Amino acid sequence: MKTMHQNLAQAYAKLGGDNPWDIPWIIWLLENPESPIALGGSISLRNHDYMHVLLEKGFSPEDEAFVIGVTMGNDSRTRFWDYWIFKFAARFLYPGVYRFTQEHLQRFDEGVALGRSLPVRDLNRFDFCRVENVPVRVLQTVFGIYW
Repeated sequence: MKTMHQNLAQAYAKLGGDNPWDIPWIIWLLENPESPIALGGSISLRNHDYMHVLLEKGFSPEDEAFVIGVTMGNDSRTRFWDYWIFKFAARFLYPGVYRFTQEHLQRFDEGVALGRSLPVRDLNRFDFCRVENVPVRVLQTVFGIYW
């Protein structure tokens, strides 16, 4: 994903991704901040896609696992049981292409580690709409995302 000279809105427009109505109910239940039982790191679909842009990740299961790991690890409200519940659900309850393998969960753990190390906390609750015209590289620097 080449975002070097694009602002966040431009990169997002080229991203693609899932439509909200295509997301299985169990994923909405655990990962959407509007759910009554959302886990730590829950994030709106649009902001989740912005995180894909900032992390320069596509939509492979490995990349999805990594992005979810970053948002959970970066959220100050995430507790140890959130990780356990997410890993169990993603490994055994999520349907079809959304189900993670043990290797995907290793990428999730790598994302958690990165999320915890970022200097800016709680990106899952950040209002990215306010910075859509800012170049992706600038936002990566501000948020401490270095590749």
